[in-house]
Amino acid sequence: MKFIEARESLFQIFEDNHFRENVVAKNSHCSESILATCSNGTQISVCYPGYKSKLKGEKIVYDFRVDITKGGIKTALSHANIITDIYNKIITGGMDAGMLRNQLIEASIEKVFKLGEAVNELIYTSYPPNQDLISKVNGAHRSKKNNIIGNSFDLTIEELFSSIKWIVLQEDINYPISSGFEGRKMPFARYLEAIYATETNDRTLESVIQRALAHYRPTLWNDMDYSFRNNIH
Repeated sequence: MKFIEARESLFQIFEDNHFRENVVAKNSHCSESILATCSNGTQISVCYPGYKSKLKGEKIVYDFRVDITKGGIKTALSHANIITDIYNKIITGGMDAGMLRNQLIEASIEKVFKLGEAVNELIYTSYPPNQDLISKVNGAHRSKKNNIIGNSFDLTIEELFSSIKWIVLQEDINYPISSGFEGRKMPFARYLEAIYATETNDRTLESVIQRALAHYRPTLWNDMDYSFRNNIH
């Protein structure tokens, strides 16, 4: 995906809508901009500035929320929601795990992503997560709040990849790879761990979500191939 281009367009949106001034005035979530409209009418939007936005010297620490408006429902999407959706597509929808892995790896790299090819290749039966799966996800959050609405539907392939593009961008902005941080390597590692958890009894969905919620850099699993991260810059 064109992350650099998306980042610059997002910065321009923030500048045009007085992100810095609203951070200083502590006006959280006072602005909203549509980032993408899918072919079925679903919209991906950004709400800003987030509660964690602040000035660090002259530098802005960006916090924002990525929302989806789908079928009359508007809600935020988190990494945990994306992880659950990916897992559900394979376990319940019968999607080919290897094909989804390959498309996510392609999406993680700074280049043109052929979304149309992904839509045509990733065939599955669309089901929203069932109650048993939601219970697992809730349990994995422990004392942290889970956005259940974010998994009340199945994301189409277009919605999934469009949402991922903007959700992972926040990691690139605040934790730049060029400065030695993880950036989008972190969420993409969790997304592929969700796939791996469908293929082995040694790893679970709950553990992947807990790793996504952790406030530290989780150790990579020694039984999983993370070599794709080497091509994320």
